[in-house]
Amino acid sequence: MEKEFKFKNLLLYFILEVEASNEKKAQIDQACTWLAEVFYHFIQNKIKSNKTISLSLVDNGTIQEINREHRNKDKITDVLSFPMQDSIRHDEWDTFAPEVEIGDILICDSVCDSQAVEFKLDYIDEFIHLAIHGFLHVCGYDHEISLEEEKVMESLEEKLIKQVSELKKHTNS
Repeated sequence: MEKEFKFKNLLLYFILEVEASNEKKAQIDQACTWLAEVFYHFIQNKIKSNKTISLSLVDNGTIQEINREHRNKDKITDVLSFPMQDSIRHDEWDTFAPEVEIGDILICDSVCDSQAVEFKLDYIDEFIHLAIHGFLHVCGYDHEISLEEEKVMESLEEKLIKQVSELKKHTNS
């Protein structure tokens, strides 16, 4: 299943590569609507042109293969990010067409599910967290560089998760 979520001039292109119930698909659709809006607001002042982000929900084999191929880590992981720009964070990007491709984010469905159980969250809350984590990576943030950078990234994750929570509240009221 492929679906587009648009907020102003940001397009979040979602690809579902795993089996999912209709209820789970509906929850992911709603989450992608919120994520598109939050991502737009995070980078709206940096990039004025159209923006595209690809978000995929994949299985264990896919994420392990991509992790092995691109990071030389032969293991399953929760989220992988592939920036298409030098560093949006530092106002460095290329426009090849009328739009700026931000990057690709892949989330492993089974790891998202198990981490949701481990952290006592709903599946969709963990999905949102992993999508935001991947989004920050494609924008140029990297918690693996230093403890200071990890704190910056965690702070931004909390801020963006709070923004999604506010949208969620308004949707449910």
